[in-house]
Amino acid sequence: MTKTLSVAVLTVLAVSLSGCGSNDDAKASKAISGSIMKEQKSGGASRIMSMRQKDADCIGDGLVDKIGTDKLQKYGVLSKDLTAKKSITGAGRLSAGDAKAATGVFFDCTDMEGMMRRAVGGNANIPTSMRPCINKALTEANLRPFLELTFQGKTTDARKLLTGPMSKCAAGNRG
Repeated sequence: MTKTLSVAVLTVLAVSLSGCGSNDDAKASKAISGSIMKEQKSGGASRIMSMRQKDADCIGDGLVDKIGTDKLQKYGVLSKDLTAKKSITGAGRLSAGDAKAATGVFFDCTDMEGMMRRAVGGNANIPTSMRPCINKALTEANLRPFLELTFQGKTTDARKLLTGPMSKCAAGNRG
């Protein structure tokens, strides 16, 4: 009888503890999603990305699932009370593994190539004649390592990855 009671108590305890984590995860995910949408509306970096609410929700869920609330707090994306502090792109200094996971989340949840191409298309500083060539450079193969380095805070290295393909366009090699 005591063995059955012990198993029952442990089961209830396990369920109640996992329920708390789920609520924290849901709160963290919602905070990240809300932060993305707020930043986009205010003209911040996420504005370039032009995401829908469902994309932001997917990113919030994915980051919490793949990286975890503890690490997101450590990186400064979330506060101790699970409110958004910084955007994921503004956090920088993620570990290589977490940067890869974050990049995967962004590619799984959004059309990264399309968003980047639309952002370039809307840039008045880029001549119309160069846009097709630049769009060819904005591929998943080029953008994934770019985002991974950006999430690690290595923005100079990240820019260098795209500079080569972009320079070819500027030099007149448009194909």
